[in-house]
Amino acid sequence: MSIDVHKIIDGRTQDHILSINSTEYAEILPAIELYRAKTGLFIDQYSDLKLSSGVKPLIESLEAKSTGSQIYKSLISVLKKSELEGYGIIFIGE
Repeated sequence: MSIDVHKIIDGRTQDHILSINSTEYAEILPAIELYRAKTGLFIDQYSDLKLSSGVKPLIESLEAKSTGSQIYKSLISVLKKSELEGYGIIFIGE
């Protein structure tokens, strides 16, 4: 099981940015649950979720629950870059 994170520009999937395996997903699950409580959106291992904008609540949730591990750092970095450069993110479940 894994989640792949892709860059979206003009509605089309571009670069593959990050893959998260099931162990890493379990590690960030507290942040994902916090994000779901804030937004009603859930990032799971089996479905796709496209975020064209509004990644700030996800960044905030990851920062709030971060353990300082590499997966948190990597995902926060990717999302901050997405927000700064104005491209969307798609989470592709397996």
